[in-house]
Amino acid sequence: MMNEPKNNRISRKEFIRKSSAGILSVGLLGKASLLLSNSGKGFKPASPQTRFLGRTGIKVTIIGFGASRTQEPSLLKSALDTGINFIDTGRSYANGQNEVMVGKVIKNIRKDFIIQSKIRIPLREKGKELKTVEVSKKIKNLMLSSLNASLKALQTDYIDIMLIHGANSVEIINNEAVMEFFRTAKEKAQIRACGFSSHDNQVELLKAANESQFYDVIMVPYNYKGSYIHSNTGHFSEYDKDALESEFLKAEKNNIGIIAMKTCSGGPYSPNEKSEPSFKDGLKWILDHSYIHSATVAMGNISEIKENIQVMLNN
Repeated sequence: MMNEPKNNRISRKEFIRKSSAGILSVGLLGKASLLLSNSGKGFKPASPQTRFLGRTGIKVTIIGFGASRTQEPSLLKSALDTGINFIDTGRSYANGQNEVMVGKVIKNIRKDFIIQSKIRIPLREKGKELKTVEVSKKIKNLMLSSLNASLKALQTDYIDIMLIHGANSVEIINNEAVMEFFRTAKEKAQIRACGFSSHDNQVELLKAANESQFYDVIMVPYNYKGSYIHSNTGHFSEYDKDALESEFLKAEKNNIGIIAMKTCSGGPYSPNEKSEPSFKDGLKWILDHSYIHSATVAMGNISEIKENIQVMLNN
């Protein structure tokens, strides 16, 4: 059983600020496998850990770079220099400019990295309306327009993983127009894998995904605490962690890729009474579960990158 941390309400931003002196020191890195290069181009890890993302055949580092919090190309470059090969972005981040930033950074090294992006499906229609011919065409057009915009912004002819952004109902993920769009995009080699992210109703959505086994990848909040606060909106949400983990185990048997998000929102974690709570140990707790293939962490500065890389190298 996990131990409750000594301070479980402090935010990641506050924690980093208060302990910045220690984090910025070379001593905090503490491992010979992680060195600062003399050229100043970034970190030089020995061998970052990777896992296959379910049945996709895609191998990702266990820590992914959540690009949503930055528009700084140099920060993304520093993260990629550590050995991270997995970048998470989305069409709606910074009104599309986050994808543009990512595209500029990876333009000439595209094949070395795994890109995950997201499509929003803003619909007012519900129930039977979602199954009409008119709404089906609307869904496909919305998704096609978003995919084409993402491909252009990212300066690539394919996206490794494309998710529905913030799915919250079973009728959306099981909608035939949505699934047909993904089938077609795969056939055209525009995407390699499809799935959805969800901030709410995760257990029901995972249950539906386990039943249909259509989706390759699912991205949901997961941390030791079973709750999160959205860093942008301040929205608080908690979930039935036991029920979620039960569906994770089923997903593992179904070979569905699971990506954890909102990983640091639970606050610093301590595995025992003798150790100081840290976000690093919180990430390790998540990645110690075999059904989690990667944790995408929003990184806003070099200090956070350094802290997270320790987990990728030494988990």
